[in-house]
Amino acid sequence: MGRLALPPDLMTQYKLQTILVPTALVLSIGPAGAQQFSLGLLGGGSATSGFPNQTFASTMPGPQGTVFTTSSSDAGDYLVGGMVEVRLPKHLSIEADGIYRPLNFRNFTSSVRPSSAPSNTVLTWELPVLLKGRFVRIPVLPSAEAFAEAGPSFRLASNRNDTRPSDRGATGGLGMETILGPLSVSPALRYTRWAADPPASIPYLPRTAPNQVETLIGLRWRSFHRTK
Repeated sequence: MGRLALPPDLMTQYKLQTILVPTALVLSIGPAGAQQFSLGLLGGGSATSGFPNQTFASTMPGPQGTVFTTSSSDAGDYLVGGMVEVRLPKHLSIEADGIYRPLNFRNFTSSVRPSSAPSNTVLTWELPVLLKGRFVRIPVLPSAEAFAEAGPSFRLASNRNDTRPSDRGATGGLGMETILGPLSVSPALRYTRWAADPPASIPYLPRTAPNQVETLIGLRWRSFHRTK
């Protein structure tokens, strides 16, 4: 017996519940020693392209012979979103982010000039849930600490243009956090390994690049404290 296929709207709702419910439990139940709860904003850009640059060759009957289908994608997608963080004992914290990132790609055959191929945009939300450890103070910046972070990432996509971006992966990163008045400023470099995309509904459409490097800057208000 085959698997029951859910309608797209129910599938999106199921994915949201799968992602948001465990995240909310982690952030709300946390250890009793958790003291500080804070909100912030994130912004940055991608150092890698959302789709790989690749060419497929297919043999067509008739005078055309071999037809080449090329897909290309540019790095530098912008990222913007929000974050919530709960401080834990022993210089640890849990951070959950919601990051909007549009992915771009162009697809054209050998009969179409690359300059005339339209650009396609796939809208995605990246939802990492990261355990963060602050472990080294920076001598030249007394209020700054280096940190490492790691955890699972989830992804929602819309306007997919017949692509099927994978919905899960793993993220790790390194960064620095410093205090500027009521704000905590944290530039970071993150690497995410996404799971392989399911097969596309149309042959020769690209799959998302599994290895992603992103630069982010977080601005976090430190005046939000958890009530007991």
